[in-house]
Amino acid sequence: MHTPPSTFLLVSGFHRSGTSLVAKTLARNGVDMGQNLMGASFANTEGHYEDVPLVSIHDNMLYANGTNWQEHRQINFDTPKFLNNRLTRYLDERIEQAGSQGALLGAKDPRALMFHSQWKKQQNVVLKSLFVFRDWHYSVSSLLKRHSRELLQTSSAMNTRPLDLSFWQDPLLATKMWIASAKAMIAWYQADTQNTLIFPLSAVINGDKKLSQALEEMNLPGYLLDAKSTVKKELLHSSIPVSLLSLIPLDVQKECNKLTEALHGILGVQPEEKVSFTESSTFFPVKLSSDAKYEQIKPEQKAVERATPKLSNPAIDLSKFNFDDAIRIVNECPASTNKLHWDKLLTQTGATPKNYDDIFAGALKSNELIIAELAIRRALDIQPASWRWMQLGDLHKRRGELDKAETCYGNAIERTPENATFYARLAEVEIARGNLEKGQERIDQAKALDSLKPAIANAEAKLSKARDKIVFAEQDTARFSTDNYAAMKVVKDYTEVVDVMTHQPESGKELDAYLVKSAFVLRSNYQWLAEGLSELPINSRQNLLDYLFSHTQRYWPEAIINTEFAEEATSVQHENKCLISPRDSSLPTGRLKLGIHIHVFYIALLPEIYTFLSNLSYRINVVITCPHEIVAKLNDMFSKHPYTKVIGVENRGRDVAPWLMVAAKALRQCDLVLKVHTKRTPHASKLAGWRLQLLWFLLGETGGIEKTLTQFKENDSLGVRMPAYHPHILKDINWGENRDELQRLSSDFNIPVDLDESVLPFPAGSMFWYRPSSLAPLTDFTWKLEHFPEELGQTDGTIMHAIERFIPYVCAHTQHKTSFILKP
Repeated sequence: MHTPPSTFLLVSGFHRSGTSLVAKTLARNGVDMGQNLMGASFANTEGHYEDVPLVSIHDNMLYANGTNWQEHRQINFDTPKFLNNRLTRYLDERIEQAGSQGALLGAKDPRALMFHSQWKKQQNVVLKSLFVFRDWHYSVSSLLKRHSRELLQTSSAMNTRPLDLSFWQDPLLATKMWIASAKAMIAWYQADTQNTLIFPLSAVINGDKKLSQALEEMNLPGYLLDAKSTVKKELLHSSIPVSLLSLIPLDVQKECNKLTEALHGILGVQPEEKVSFTESSTFFPVKLSSDAKYEQIKPEQKAVERATPKLSNPAIDLSKFNFDDAIRIVNECPASTNKLHWDKLLTQTGATPKNYDDIFAGALKSNELIIAELAIRRALDIQPASWRWMQLGDLHKRRGELDKAETCYGNAIERTPENATFYARLAEVEIARGNLEKGQERIDQAKALDSLKPAIANAEAKLSKARDKIVFAEQDTARFSTDNYAAMKVVKDYTEVVDVMTHQPESGKELDAYLVKSAFVLRSNYQWLAEGLSELPINSRQNLLDYLFSHTQRYWPEAIINTEFAEEATSVQHENKCLISPRDSSLPTGRLKLGIHIHVFYIALLPEIYTFLSNLSYRINVVITCPHEIVAKLNDMFSKHPYTKVIGVENRGRDVAPWLMVAAKALRQCDLVLKVHTKRTPHASKLAGWRLQLLWFLLGETGGIEKTLTQFKENDSLGVRMPAYHPHILKDINWGENRDELQRLSSDFNIPVDLDESVLPFPAGSMFWYRPSSLAPLTDFTWKLEHFPEELGQTDGTIMHAIERFIPYVCAHTQHKTSFILKP
């Protein structure tokens, strides 16, 4: 008996137009939208609802045409037969997985709009296409907002993220993509009106009755797009900077408006979204908006040239060449290899195993793994040599398909059992699985056959690395679990955030925020922004600034943004009085008497420190030390702060001498003291964010501060709490050039320091919380100015650097411990 095709709902539309909301609504109303859905992210905190296998198929179809999801010149493509077949298999598998349960099937992917002909050819389903759209202003703006955030969450230069930056290098890119998408929807509808529904997102949000009626006319349940339980209007993009319009010529805006009107006319609903704009940000330092500044970094003409998009090379039809010439093209024109008609080359008649070997090598070089696999399998069909089985196994191993790789290597051994290389390959499979003992056994088998094979050395190197990794992981875990050592966590792969956010939404959002903040403190923000903007044409710069500011202000207060985006610490332009409010007297004292020492050399950095201090929920006693020449200015700034005392000191010994000679003694009656200073690190641009990282860990959130204070209250033996190390200073967590000074300190204070062992963890950067009794031998000592050297810009080897390293030994001497402040 013939089984009728299953109904399949294809959800698509332009990116950032509500396709995820539609897909989520369908899923919650009983539609099976796939079993391998893309996880949540900052862009879709409740999940993207895209079926990953389908996205992969569409991406490969685009790659086969020498393009990607940013394509805007074409709305339909020819694709290789094997990819069309893969789409058919995908649908077959979805139908098989559903079985006889009778649930409607569906999938969502904005890329699908480019492949109408491929979907039209699918005979195993009755296709029902549901296309959602928003006013072009919102969709385009939301896309730009997403990719500006992508730029913000990495510490690397903007030009290392060309896909994200391209939206401002070609100011019309996002708009052209929207136009292509709108035209694709209309063309699809005209070709299959009966089975295509185009509707505005507002119709879903507002429960428009025309939507349910249209679904029923397509023989679908009218309730499928009932979104009462799924709509969260606060998640919708609603703020459009007016600078967006400066990117788009009026004739293009008119075209977008006409297309929006045409899309609304299909369902016959009136536009309900009112487009509202916000003024451009002028918050970032003025210098970053002047053309002269950019000309100092890179010539303006070069920026314009870089911003002019170059059309990609047309796809090369390799079937026009003989095999030898085609392979030469692959080898000699690597830039075009992702635009080659590989499938046509593979389908030529009369090919020999050697021809397929050449295709395999060329495709592998171009990272066209699907083509490479097809080529080597065809070679195996004709001539199943053992080395070809090994090549296929290597391909599977490269893709992480270890079981398939093991089978291929087994086939190779079956044909040539005396070849040690194949056993070494099996060893690598076991090592990749984490079966290190089994990996060693395979290596021993290989050595017994031929110990000189290079593959054995490779396997042994991987085994050694895997063992080292385990040892390092154990050591690292021990360090963290015992709190004896800690480096600031760096999230290198956003998939970690996606995984946490998908399964633990609130924890995922916290990790996402940490990712953005950690990237911020790992770079020189002024340099990062100046260099990034220099890559853009003039009319794009303000727009990118607007989006970056809209993100940044979610994570950092005004004073911090103003400070961190200043070219120099001394060039922050604002009224310091206004940013340092007299908050002390209105706060409760709390159960602990808290003191803070702030050594001020750069007045412009004080507002940043006081912004962090606002996270303290009760009163603090403040001692500010500073060079004599700025005492009057600071006294004026803090005239209304009754618990703040400004003391002038000689500009010698940096922050350490004023602490030991003045502040520590003035605050010795406090239960806890926080030591901070207006730190800069001009000798190392990588450490531009070190000051901010230290302050963030010490005072970043009220909850974190309370945790620190609670640990001191509950643990009398805790002497010092210090921030986890900035990643860029890890190489300096050693004795450095300070052994002689430390030896003298050890002798003078009669406190043992074993210079033959690694240095104990110390508060690098000289900012930390401490219990005065834990450092009493150091702070009660009668320090004199002569103990400290004159300021000569030293970066190591002074008594100040030695005292930093001496602190944990003083703590141990007074029977106290040190610990790290960790995030997140």
